[in-house]
Amino acid sequence: MKVELLFAIRGRARFLSHLESVDMLLAALRRAGAAVALSQGMKPKPVVSLALPRAVGVETERDICTVELVADAPDLAALVQGLNATLPAGVEVLEARESPGTPRVRAVAYRVETEPRGEELAGAADLLLAAEEAIVERRSPKGTKTVDVRRWTEQVRPVADGFEFVIAVGQDGTARPEEVVEALARLAGRPVAAVRIVRTAIEIAPTAVGAGVTGHHEEDPDLG
Repeated sequence: MKVELLFAIRGRARFLSHLESVDMLLAALRRAGAAVALSQGMKPKPVVSLALPRAVGVETERDICTVELVADAPDLAALVQGLNATLPAGVEVLEARESPGTPRVRAVAYRVETEPRGEELAGAADLLLAAEEAIVERRSPKGTKTVDVRRWTEQVRPVADGFEFVIAVGQDGTARPEEVVEALARLAGRPVAAVRIVRTAIEIAPTAVGAGVTGHHEEDPDLG
């Protein structure tokens, strides 16, 4: 049976990497007595995946883990209780429910605390939404490329301590939350620092596609 675990990562736990997060959830499942199904092939691996890789340092309020359990009809309420009894501080399973398949992410919502505060930068949000494009450079060990932040930004609004915005996710990429902050800083004409980044929600496309896959894959550098 495929199960979706909705979980939050807060505080110091935000410094776990994507793969460390997968291993942490697998260890908690084992301690909670849940048998995870294995993939087929020469090197079987647990059938588990996170809907979206999480950049180190980013907190989450409602992430999604899809896992295939050996049991046909597990007690999901007991599973949540068992997981929360073994997970480290800052990690909490909010809900467990039957999964129709591996979810496809359509968009991601963020709340970012900034310095200066968002209420001082309200005009920058309006300018970003009105712009035809907002180009920033993305640097990585593989080189440098340009990203049109405006193409991916669906919503942005200032709040007392920063900004809330929604970033679309496509098959050809997305923008990172810190890149949206960089674009806002350029439009505001002043430095803006992202003090705290929280991924508040993951929006799933109307239909789930595919089957569960192992969580041990490289972290997508375009997703944060």
